[in-house]
Amino acid sequence: MVPGVFRAGVIGVADIFQEVDEDLRRDRATALWRRYGVYVIGVAVVLVLATAAWSGWQYYRTNQRLAAGDRFTQAMLQANQGQVDEATTGFAAVASDGPAGYAVMARMQGAVLKVRAGDQAGAAAIYEGVAADADAPEIYRRAALLLSVMLQVDTGDPATLSTRLDPLAADDSPWRFSARELQAVLALRAGDQARARALLEPLSADATAPQSLRNRAGEMLRALGGGA
Repeated sequence: MVPGVFRAGVIGVADIFQEVDEDLRRDRATALWRRYGVYVIGVAVVLVLATAAWSGWQYYRTNQRLAAGDRFTQAMLQANQGQVDEATTGFAAVASDGPAGYAVMARMQGAVLKVRAGDQAGAAAIYEGVAADADAPEIYRRAALLLSVMLQVDTGDPATLSTRLDPLAADDSPWRFSARELQAVLALRAGDQARARALLEPLSADATAPQSLRNRAGEMLRALGGGA
């Protein structure tokens, strides 16, 4: 064989192995997200649940004679007791004709029940509706947007979802750490390992970020062949 041709062949094989290695690293990092992602979603849902429960209870104590307060509380109790059908009906009724504050909380709780039942598409649709509702409180709209993207991270268009997260990833956003982590995962889905690293490296080193998130970022970086 002619030496130049041989060298070209070797280089070509090396390129192939490099591409395969990069694909494997990306797959390992994505697998880490899938391994922990359910817990991320679970934590976020619990936060929404806790916020809604606290707000609902405060409002209920102040306005305990209101029928909407009674119905929302009853639906919450049914959900906690595993009476899913009854709770779903109760939340739907409050969302339909309850006061504005209760209505949005009931919608969010309806989405939580769908997540528990494995209907992520249905839950995402509810969160999308809340996120787009100009009459909903800003905290619920932002939380709903984050939760919606979380539920679509494996199925939605990575570029579109990442762009939607930009406002939540801003430096002054309380959601910035989760939003940037999601953007890193979406970058991996799109095959952009450089952007994923650029997002994960500061997350793993940010002392103000939650420790669990920093740990996940570090593990994904190591899976990509970088990080501590």
